[in-house]
Amino acid sequence: MNKSVKGGDLSANESGVAFDPETAWESLVDWMLSKQPHPGQLVIPSGANTGLFARVTKDNLPFGVAFDVLEAGVRKPITDISIDKKVEGDNWHHAHDRRLKRLSNWKEGNFSVRGGSKDELASQMKIEFTEMLKLVGFNPDSPKHKELFKGSIVQMFDAWEASGRKFKDGREAKLTEVREAAMKKLASRGQAADELDTSALEI
Repeated sequence: MNKSVKGGDLSANESGVAFDPETAWESLVDWMLSKQPHPGQLVIPSGANTGLFARVTKDNLPFGVAFDVLEAGVRKPITDISIDKKVEGDNWHHAHDRRLKRLSNWKEGNFSVRGGSKDELASQMKIEFTEMLKLVGFNPDSPKHKELFKGSIVQMFDAWEASGRKFKDGREAKLTEVREAAMKKLASRGQAADELDTSALEI
């Protein structure tokens, strides 16, 4: 248990050993930068194949930004998950479930994993509907059918209806079917990853 120490930002635990947040931050930054492919700097490309890079060094990470960086690192990945307007029928209940999935990943020690993000669900829904179209004889390479396979899942549904076709049980029912198929596929993929034994793998 920590308690405040008068006269500054130092705190101490019950053993009386002082804890200095600034020293801890300096050590953490040094350790993080030492683990990078380019030790001493975190290199972030600006676009693909542009030759442009933002290089984050210790000078860019003074103690004054420590709290903001830590808080933003918690808030932003969660608040980035919201309603996906490209997925018809998406709502805050679905977005909230994706947020909880990300928190679950963190709890397991996986911070950067994309699992549960809105983009992953939308992409998988497009894959599932594409497979449904193929199963009933539509070909993405055919000039007659290629418009049905373009864009987001919403655009694919729009193209289907614009071609004069209808969904047997209605658009909303088909959307629900596609979403459930996508979520089932993503869940099974995550389960397979959890069960994969990599203990003997050497890289």
